[in-house]
Amino acid sequence: MISLLENLNESQKEAVEYIDSPLLVLSGAGTGKTRVITYKIAYLIKKKIAQPERIFAVTFTNKAADEMKKRIYDLIGEKSFDIWLGTFHSNALRILRRDGHLLGLPSNFTIIDQDDRLALIRNILKRVGIDDKKYPPKMYLNIISNYKNSINFVKKIDPQEYIYRFNDVFYLYNEELKRSALIDFDDMLSLTLRLFYENKDILQFYSHLFEYILVDEFQDTNNIQFEFLKALRILKDKICVVGDDDQSIYGWRGAEVGNIVFFDKYFKNTKIIRLENNYRSAPKILYLANNLISNNKFRKGKSLKPEINIDAEILLNSCLDEKDEANFVVKKIEKLVQEYSIPLNEIAVLYRTNAQSRNFEVALNHKNIPYQVIGSISFYQRKEIKDILSYLRFYNNKFDTTSMIRALKNPPKGIGDKTIAQIIEIMNEKNLSAYDSIVLLTSKKTAAASKRLQNFIDIIDGIKQHTKISDMIKHIVDKTDYINHIKKTEDIFMADNRIYNINELINSAVSYEESTENISLTDFLATTTLQTSTDEMDNGSVKLMTLHSAKGLEFEAVFLVGLEDGLFPLFSSMDEDEKLEEERRLCYVGITRAKRFLYLTYAKSRLIYGKRQDCYPSQFLDEMRINQIKGDQTKKDGSKVIHPKYGKGVIISIKGNGDDAKADVIFENSGIKKMALKFLKFI
Repeated sequence: MISLLENLNESQKEAVEYIDSPLLVLSGAGTGKTRVITYKIAYLIKKKIAQPERIFAVTFTNKAADEMKKRIYDLIGEKSFDIWLGTFHSNALRILRRDGHLLGLPSNFTIIDQDDRLALIRNILKRVGIDDKKYPPKMYLNIISNYKNSINFVKKIDPQEYIYRFNDVFYLYNEELKRSALIDFDDMLSLTLRLFYENKDILQFYSHLFEYILVDEFQDTNNIQFEFLKALRILKDKICVVGDDDQSIYGWRGAEVGNIVFFDKYFKNTKIIRLENNYRSAPKILYLANNLISNNKFRKGKSLKPEINIDAEILLNSCLDEKDEANFVVKKIEKLVQEYSIPLNEIAVLYRTNAQSRNFEVALNHKNIPYQVIGSISFYQRKEIKDILSYLRFYNNKFDTTSMIRALKNPPKGIGDKTIAQIIEIMNEKNLSAYDSIVLLTSKKTAAASKRLQNFIDIIDGIKQHTKISDMIKHIVDKTDYINHIKKTEDIFMADNRIYNINELINSAVSYEESTENISLTDFLATTTLQTSTDEMDNGSVKLMTLHSAKGLEFEAVFLVGLEDGLFPLFSSMDEDEKLEEERRLCYVGITRAKRFLYLTYAKSRLIYGKRQDCYPSQFLDEMRINQIKGDQTKKDGSKVIHPKYGKGVIISIKGNGDDAKADVIFENSGIKKMALKFLKFI
């Protein structure tokens, strides 16, 4: 046990060992929160406080969950395989697979993805005669998601009429999901919580099963996730949540920062431990971050303290316009690569809105610098991938009409909308699956039409001849002649890209088969639905992304661009304290992604809605007190010092020269102090 704990600092060690009551670990950026939560799980198992299969641990992304699994395996070996470790949604999905029949879910239910949800809403609007120009499908979908993430949905309380004929659309949407044996992303948690509420014996089973609950990135939880956790720990207080209230940036999608700020009010006798030792960023970078976030009032309060003694290059650049800004960024990237040997994948350009990426893409293309836009179309959302997967989805769930329609149409088979309507009509009239409805319709069609439908059935039936998912995919690609279809309909460049993606899909199936003991098509399809584009970062390219997408990442060099009032913070947030604080947290996240190089830019004018408008520097720049780090930083910035009263510290910045020189110092136990340089002893 000593060897396990000796790699931790005192605060981390305290967090790992504490088990006497609910625990809130306030973990600042770069302070080793993942290490704490993985070591705590290993500690619980090694000390026999909890059995692996009785530990429930959740984080927010598949990538984070996979990284955590690997780290725990390195600490305790194969025992780690039994832990309930995943995202909120993947762990909830395990429960629904086991007990969802109590809610009427079939055993082979599948998950509809976001694009298919949107297509389903569009079809429903058309069916009931709603103008989708006046009432966009995405608006209905967003309201449906918000409602499904509320307790009202869990308790079957009818929704309000949020938008024109919302209740009608909502009813038809859920009926179509039920008929097709589908659930959506939001159902995973809300239906699991409903399962608990309606079946007290099931709730009691899982409450007894889990001896300890751990939550990573707790500041990102929404109300339904918090209710889920409160339900699970109903019989015990063995819960540890790790998070950073200063990095709560997803309020727009339902995350509730109050969950972490008031955690100790919800859970009595909560122990609070702060992790403030930062192992990522240079002292000057932390100086800016601490100054900025101190302007927020709705927070628990902490201050990052540097643990690495390195100098940093921080530059604030005023640009003429958005093109000048992009050119400045590209020139600096070239310098970082040529003079400092910084790899391209260690450089990130972070912006407030997706629309800002275009000018940087143009400038990078002009200089032939490879880049990747994070948050663009996820691999599993690309057309050719969704086409191939639709065959697997339909084979796996014969009621899935959404996948059936896509598979029938891609590539084209001469099967039109009229035939598809007949299939759905048979489903409704005879209460048959989509598959059985096609088989029945085949016997009623003309020879030519019957042959086209039979060919489709043969492709689906042929899938069961293969045990490996990778071979199933090869079968589909071969029997549909999909590669030739691409070559005939796309230009050479696009065709090559799509063919490459199909090969990569086969590779992903092989990787799944090699890493999974019990191969399951249902589980594989679930992973393709839950994966996001941030799980797919490649090497060898500059990363372009919104600040929201940057959460959890780190880079040697960061460009934080568009720092203008109205853009960052957004105009819509500047007059509301709650929204402004979230914008400030977002800026804090951006700053703390940087290790050594931080470049801040703003434009004096910018094209907005087709008109050039004057812009003014963001208020956040003043709040960072960036001007205070522009003094004589060449010799002693980042140096460790000792003071007779305040003890050990690290110099952040120096202003002036000789006996007049003043220094800002972060002391280990006293925070930031300003004092004459001559009174400090260098160590």
